[in-house]
Parts: sequence; C-alpha cells; structure tokens
Amino acid sequence: MRPAAVLPSLLATVAMSLCGCSTARDAAVPEIRVRAEKDLACSSDKIEVRAQLGGRYKATGCGRNVTYDTVCAGIDCAVSKSGDEAPAWRGRPEPGSIEDRR
Repeated sequence: MRPAAVLPSLLATVAMSLCGCSTARDAAVPEIRVRAEKDLACSSDKIEVRAQLGGRYKATGCGRNVTYDTVCAGIDCAVSKSGDEAPAWRGRPEPGSIEDRR
C-alpha cells in the first residue's frame, strides 16, 4: 500500500478522534440556548453563550443577559439560573443534616 493512499485515511481518523474527545466540552450550551431564549425573550440566533469559570455560562442577547450554573457528567447536563439552587445539590440533603450523616 502506498503511503499517499494511507494519508487521507489517517488524517480522517485523527480528526474524528479529536472531535470525539471534545464532544463533552460545552455540552450544556444547547440546553442553555433553549433556556436563554425564554429567559431573555430573544431568538436563539441572536443569543451569544460564553463559558466562564467553574461550569458557569453567560448568555447575552436582545440587550439582556443571564448567567447559568451547570453540572455535567459527560454529555448529560443540569442547568440552573445563577442564584437559583445549584444543580449539583438538587435532591441531596443539606450539608450537616441528619440525612447527610447516614
């Protein structure tokens, strides 16, 4: 087999593996866009979503902005407005409570 015939196949494999590794990155963005459309009363094509530190995202559009907190396990994400109950604590007992000591 000639090296020139192998090169396109090799490049395609490398490109696909790089894409596969980054699929979970920003996995919350689609859900953030859906929520931001409602929260900002703005169409998705006018909304810009920017990642911040610690799973926090800021959505800006139609002259308004909203911040979201996210927690993701792979591509499965929980999203909440910043200031609401953090998604990581949903359904968990309060720290130090009797249920937490079990």
